[in-house]
Amino acid sequence: MTSNVQSRSGTTSSQLVNKTCLIAGASGAIGLAVAKLFHHEGANLALTYFSRKPANNWDGSGPSRVLEIPLDIRHKEDLDAAVKNVVERFGTIDVLVNCAGILGPIGPTVAVPMDAWVETVEINLLGSFYLTRAVLPLMLACEQGKIIYFSGGGAAYARPFLTAYGASKAALVRFTESLAEELVESRIDVNIIAPGPVNSRMWSQMRSSADAGGPKALTEIKKMEETGGVSAQRAAELAVFLASDRSNGLTGRLISAIHDDWKVFDQCIPDIMRSDAGTLRRIPLNKAG
Repeated sequence: MTSNVQSRSGTTSSQLVNKTCLIAGASGAIGLAVAKLFHHEGANLALTYFSRKPANNWDGSGPSRVLEIPLDIRHKEDLDAAVKNVVERFGTIDVLVNCAGILGPIGPTVAVPMDAWVETVEINLLGSFYLTRAVLPLMLACEQGKIIYFSGGGAAYARPFLTAYGASKAALVRFTESLAEELVESRIDVNIIAPGPVNSRMWSQMRSSADAGGPKALTEIKKMEETGGVSAQRAAELAVFLASDRSNGLTGRLISAIHDDWKVFDQCIPDIMRSDAGTLRRIPLNKAG
């Protein structure tokens, strides 16, 4: 029977008790929100960061359940070592969450630095592949697991002047769908979250390069400034749902943290899986409009 854990607020929660969760990119706005909520839900945490540690002191029961690892997800050898470190501490990895990602170069494709374009694909797409290759054997051995990626604006619609970001995230969605179907008999669920316009490091970059992003980016930035953006907490809550047993059988879906009614998905997972909802599909031209 799953046990509860005591949080600093005095309340108890247990959706992720006894689950070991590897969260890559845990120092960013979304990654840190996910880490904090997973910690509250009782998970053992392996948190990776590229240049700065997650800004949390993990009070109370935290230190024994938290392992922090500096990591560049583009380096396969470092990934293998990090996974070995996690297994030595916690025994296995039940949940993989990849929050690591960059916006990449902003501007006309003909003018943006080619190395920066390639780096965006390396981090956003290949990094996810490398992480998955490092962790997936553990999940296959246990015949269960949860893999969660993060998408963003541009994965499902065109983002002019942000072609590296859009291409890498759209490819990641298709990777999610393909991997999910490949693993459908293994009890390993693979999904991807669209968090919405979270006030983060990426948005700071958008603001500083607003003119280079074209009219669509300027409109988005204006709306962001007016509303303050979307809280990272909403994406973190969706990540908890996808990491928990409540979402068992839901796989291969791009899920919006702000537009989809995911809090009731556990009541209709078979119906979702019989449909194309939450997937990238071509609309036949003879039916357009």
